Amino acid sequence: MRRRTMLCAALWAMTAAAAGADGEKPMNVHASLSVDARHDKVLVTFRIENRGERRAGLPREIAADTALTRRLFDLRRHPGDAEVPYTGRMVKRGPPTLDDYVELAPHSAHTHTIDITEAYAFSPGTHTYVIRYDGAALSDVRQLESAADFATEAVMFSHTQR
Repeated sequence: MRRRTMLCAALWAMTAAAAGADGEKPMNVHASLSVDARHDKVLVTFRIENRGERRAGLPREIAADTALTRRLFDLRRHPGDAEVPYTGRMVKRGPPTLDDYVELAPHSAHTHTIDITEAYAFSPGTHTYVIRYDGAALSDVRQLESAADFATEAVMFSHTQR
């Protein structure tokens, strides 16, 4: 129940933050994750839908990049909620620019899959994990100031690390 409350609060905050002071319609995006942990890999598929009337800007790192360059997902063991350490490549970056976003047209969706198998320290054996994503999207692809936070619901999966 607490997760649902936090998610609702995050979505409300995203909508409120994305609404312009001049009465523009708020950004209306919905994001979700799915995980395929078969065949010794952990493939995370991120799907985002722009249900609004304006073009949205998605972070390139979740929408198009093929490899992680920082801890992008909140990954935890279940039960216990212990954080799974990020062991992947770390790239130091400056503040985001408009080039760090991918445009998503109104009433469209975008799906992208990232292999996180080598980027997190999965424990040997079979374990259950919970993953989620917190990020920001641009409600106006021409303005960095239009960034609004959004989050996915947590997804539980099982993975066997050999």
